[in-house]
Amino acid sequence: MLYLIQLIRLLHILSAVMMLAGGIGRQLVRAQAAKATDIQTFYLYTNLSGRFENLLAIPGSILVFVFGVAISWLRGWPMFGFLQGASTNWLLVSTLLYLAIYPLVIFIFIPRGKIFGEALEDAVAKGEITTELRAAFHDPLVRVAHYAEAILVGAIVYLMVMKPF
Repeated sequence: MLYLIQLIRLLHILSAVMMLAGGIGRQLVRAQAAKATDIQTFYLYTNLSGRFENLLAIPGSILVFVFGVAISWLRGWPMFGFLQGASTNWLLVSTLLYLAIYPLVIFIFIPRGKIFGEALEDAVAKGEITTELRAAFHDPLVRVAHYAEAILVGAIVYLMVMKPF
């Protein structure tokens, strides 16, 4: 049983690294896309950004949760903290913070991503970076949501490592 717990713990950590690498890579590539002056370069950067998202960030975020729940269950940690009568609540808080990311995905990233996709498709057809594409790319709501996502992930990592309460 100890080996299984250690294996799942390792997979949990590797999933977190995968998720973080995807999120950081996505943002670094988006920063380069913002500097692009032609549609081909912009298109390449945004496609690469999407790969970081789809191959690392999204699967990593799902796996980190699955392995986190598994390790908590195997070790007998109280996922629901005080609701289970436990004196530690870092796992409950980190779970709530993790779940708080999903409304950002559902209500901001997906719908605004569709708008961006349509603007990108139109710009590629026109052969230039259009005003609509720049507006969709620099959407202030998406920017704030990305900052919120980064803060939430940072807080979760802190809670997972430090287990402060």
